[in-house]
Amino acid sequence: MYACWSARAVGLDLPAEATIEVAAKAGFEGVDFMVRDLVEAGANVDGLRSRMDDLNLRGGAWVLPMNWKNDHEAFESDLKRLPIYAAAAERLGLARTGTWVRFETDPVADLDRISRADRERLADEATAWQLDRLGRIARILDDHGSRLGLEFIGSQAAPTGRGVRLVGTYTELRQRFGRLAAEHPNVGVLVDAFHIFAAGETVDDALTGGVESVVWVHLADPTKLDRASLRDEERTLPGESGTGLSESLLETLATWGYDGPVTVEPLGRCSLLERLDPLETALKTRKSLRRIWPGSDHGPART
Repeated sequence: MYACWSARAVGLDLPAEATIEVAAKAGFEGVDFMVRDLVEAGANVDGLRSRMDDLNLRGGAWVLPMNWKNDHEAFESDLKRLPIYAAAAERLGLARTGTWVRFETDPVADLDRISRADRERLADEATAWQLDRLGRIARILDDHGSRLGLEFIGSQAAPTGRGVRLVGTYTELRQRFGRLAAEHPNVGVLVDAFHIFAAGETVDDALTGGVESVVWVHLADPTKLDRASLRDEERTLPGESGTGLSESLLETLATWGYDGPVTVEPLGRCSLLERLDPLETALKTRKSLRRIWPGSDHGPART
């Protein structure tokens, strides 16, 4: 596995060229991109790849450029352009992407009055159209050598309560979406340490499918330990909260031979990164990874 720099994952909006330079200066091994942004900006994709090669940077992962969870027309429009973005990702050496599935259905009138059978029917219907859309996405990605990792929103404060609950744990993710991976071998899981904690699960719960199912890894610690009120944006750098979960996840992945990208994703409200310039942000992010990386000089990971 290798450490990847994602500017967007720490709340920065950097051009692709600057993203590459900052990643190299901060000592990252790989770099993630917002591929849609650089394609729409007319970036020289081959030139970017050449610069990555010059700096010994590997391609990491790319954010799936799809509005697929809601409006049908928006989904179809994005799907038509996905081959363009997937081809650019392939040229950049990016072979992994990911997305989260919906945690609840559309709002349901008088939800508290409907039967259990109706709840199950609505949940199955919402799962079915997601499976269909994700399957179509997976086929295009496979044509360009890209894998698709699925994740969920682990925050227990995220659901509105107006729709039927769908997925809030890795166990539920496997139950509802496991057959997608059976039909599309390039589909797996995006393992996120923050969501593991927020959902009240363990590393073993997230890795039940084995290391070969892991497409991408995200790391962030919670800013507080109260799961009931923890919001998705309440994140900090890995290793800061004392939960030991990010460390345990990396130890397990290293033992099992995971060979993919690891991206720090505290999002844009991380207080430890406030008022830092892009390079300072990258250096601090990289330092957080070094502290918890298996075999580091800073001591063994906590469990």
